[in-house]
Amino acid sequence: MQIAFVSHIFYRILHGITSQNFFAPFIFSKLVYNGGSERVNQMIKSIELAPGVTLRAMQTDKFKTACFSVNFLRPHCRQTAAPDALLPSVLLRATERYPDIRSISMHLDELYGTSFGTLVRRKGEVKLTGFYADFIDDAYLPEGEGVFAAVTDFLREVLYHPQTENGCFCAKNVEGEKQNLTNAIESDLNDKRAYATARMLETMCAGEPYGTPRLGYAEDVRGITPQSLWAHYKTVLDTSKIEIFYAGRHAPEEAAKQFAKVFSDRRGDAFAPVQTLVRREAAQVREVSEAMDVTQGKLVIGLRTGITVSDPDYPALLLLNAVYGGSVTSKLFRNVREKRSLCYYAGASLEKYKGLMLVSSGIAFENYETAKQAILQELDACKNGAFTDEEIDRARRFVVFALRSTMDSPARLDEFYIGSAVARGDDIPELIEQLNALTAEDLRLAAQKLSVDTIYFLKGENA
Repeated sequence: MQIAFVSHIFYRILHGITSQNFFAPFIFSKLVYNGGSERVNQMIKSIELAPGVTLRAMQTDKFKTACFSVNFLRPHCRQTAAPDALLPSVLLRATERYPDIRSISMHLDELYGTSFGTLVRRKGEVKLTGFYADFIDDAYLPEGEGVFAAVTDFLREVLYHPQTENGCFCAKNVEGEKQNLTNAIESDLNDKRAYATARMLETMCAGEPYGTPRLGYAEDVRGITPQSLWAHYKTVLDTSKIEIFYAGRHAPEEAAKQFAKVFSDRRGDAFAPVQTLVRREAAQVREVSEAMDVTQGKLVIGLRTGITVSDPDYPALLLLNAVYGGSVTSKLFRNVREKRSLCYYAGASLEKYKGLMLVSSGIAFENYETAKQAILQELDACKNGAFTDEEIDRARRFVVFALRSTMDSPARLDEFYIGSAVARGDDIPELIEQLNALTAEDLRLAAQKLSVDTIYFLKGENA
């Protein structure tokens, strides 16, 4: 038996700086990888199950566990960010059949330790909320036993039979999850690196839906009532497009039969449109600073790339990001951090659905101007095509390995392929093939499209 692992930096390269941490803590968590010679069948079959409900199924015998995610696609905005983030947790807290967390945990434990957790993720300006389940594949259970049908039955219970009082959600459940969500939002204040990134994005994307944090604002959470959340719940069920990803040994048609039972009552065709505003270049450079009680400065630079995952130039941007700052062999790491010792850390990452690149670094307060100029000088070097063959080859190997590693994790396969519901991009094999064909000139042309939008600096109170 072998445990599959993909590092956090790989994940950031593939899925963007704001999409990590989308899973709430699982009630139970078991993921086993079969280290044999089996290969993932890379054919994803799409099946329409009901109005506005699409299943993307991957039949594979590589893993001893199967998984699925159910995603309600919503336009991300300030008005609904907080209730969108709160709703899955309230639904999973108690149902008619399982009235508390303990009974839910016991039920999942009886299903051979099935994991069932909430999802709150953002891809561009599209919010995806729902649930993720990971469970032992039926093929590994005693003859006549199965888990898949029971897990989808539990999904229907969570979605359509929540515990209620007075015609809406139970007040104690809502208040408990409001406190948990508020704590999660406010915890970013203690993580100054995350805080600096969030503040930069709020400035850079002011007036755009993307400027609202993924989980919304604490003050908006506090204003939610059981009645208002119930009204939002009904709207989500009735007007959201639903995307399902499944990976396991069942054939897509077999999986479709199980999920069709969950959404058998789905009606209507007026589903909320979801799209992302992409600004291809920065209008002007904004430079802002903020003082707090911190011991290390946080410098975050936001760039408009003009390129999203759907664009032909995306493979070049992905490789350029690795050369510039998205790997341990990058220009920022080697030249700014190692050679010049201007940063405690320095790296670049992409938001491939919004067309953004973020450069994040930790610096001494007095090094602000020097570090900023050094980071921008490396960007100019990319725009001028100052790449060595060794730089490109190392970055290419890094990105290709990261993509191939995605195939070793059901959760990351889900993250990659459910993104096709938001913005269509190349499949992993096609993307690798394109990466292998890129030249230094391709990277230079991609770099030419980058424009600095916002420079944010979190400094000490006396700096």
